[in-house]
Amino acid sequence: MATAAAVGLHVAAARAADDKPIVFVAAIIESGPFKVTDNQNLAGVRYAVDQINKSGGINGHPIKLDIVDTELNAAATRRKVTDAILNDDAKAIIGASGSDIVNALVSVGQKNHVPVFAFAGEADDMTGARFQPALFRFASNTSMHASAIVYAMKHFYPNVKKVFLLDEDYAFGHESEAGFKAALKTVAPGVEVAGSVFHPRGVADFSPYLQQIQASGADFVLTADWGADLVKLMTQAQSFGLKPRIGGTFVADPEILKGIGNAGIGDIGADVYQPTIDTPENKAFVTAWHTGHAGSDVPWPTASVGKSYITTELAAAIFTKAGSTDFDTVVKTAEGFKLDSIAGPLVIRACDHQVQIGQATGQVVPTNNNPYPFPFIGTAFIAPLSAIAVAPQDTGNPRCSSAAAN
Repeated sequence: MATAAAVGLHVAAARAADDKPIVFVAAIIESGPFKVTDNQNLAGVRYAVDQINKSGGINGHPIKLDIVDTELNAAATRRKVTDAILNDDAKAIIGASGSDIVNALVSVGQKNHVPVFAFAGEADDMTGARFQPALFRFASNTSMHASAIVYAMKHFYPNVKKVFLLDEDYAFGHESEAGFKAALKTVAPGVEVAGSVFHPRGVADFSPYLQQIQASGADFVLTADWGADLVKLMTQAQSFGLKPRIGGTFVADPEILKGIGNAGIGDIGADVYQPTIDTPENKAFVTAWHTGHAGSDVPWPTASVGKSYITTELAAAIFTKAGSTDFDTVVKTAEGFKLDSIAGPLVIRACDHQVQIGQATGQVVPTNNNPYPFPFIGTAFIAPLSAIAVAPQDTGNPRCSSAAAN
């Protein structure tokens, strides 16, 4: 009897081990003025986890999702994510809005041998000069995103002669300005920079900057502002009567566009994902999303939803192929990994862990219920990878200048 009981306990323990969840921790802004954007990111992560678990999880292991509030504060982020790793055995980190926050995640992930899968945080140097093996970035880097906006500007506004650059005064904003300038030289060499200014993140009054733009004679504005700053910029630009159209790396956000209505018509946006990508796979995703979220705060997928969904899907697919949560095994599996996503086929470049994929750009058009009942990005115009990719030797990452670059 004792032997049978021991065997029974052993079998039960083995089954428990077989069914043990794999913990993903999502680093999300859940407080403060920027939480609206991350409400979309969290919705995308949750939907991906639900779909993966319904399909059997990761090799039979369900994903358990822990959520931490980054507070858009690097120190708080490091502390909370470290707690999730040490106390709940988190095996993957998904996040996060703000390049400074992603840097905090990477420092924790690298120290504790937990991979970070980034749906945002675009500073070039994170996969460049400051590269750490723990980071895998689905979000574009600043150079790719800036090139996509300039590519779209030349498509929708071929007669632009002068642009004004307006960005937030932190690492991402400064790299975005450099990215815009570099993209203008290669994609739109005849366009002049009429002015450039940085503003504090979270600034309340944009009127001094709007006055500078108007006085510069620019006929187009390029900006990498996001979240609450972009809402204020576009809202105040409408009240100010700003004449130039705006090309923003994060313009295609329904939380922004629904608040400004017709004033946004003609502005352009770009991102890795848009709900207006015209493929059967994406149309099916949009329909499925709406079926399950029609009464929610995010009734249709957004750029943020799509990016966070694909990032989570990508992480799970890599763990599944690796057949292990061992850090070194996951890293090796992820390098060169390919996935057919709702945004199109992608590959993780081995040398810098930057996902390589084209960008869905678009112009804000009058209400056409595609999918929102207010002016929104029209059918996506794809900026091809060949037009926006940063060559391995130009990344600033020593690994990419070697034979390992691919």
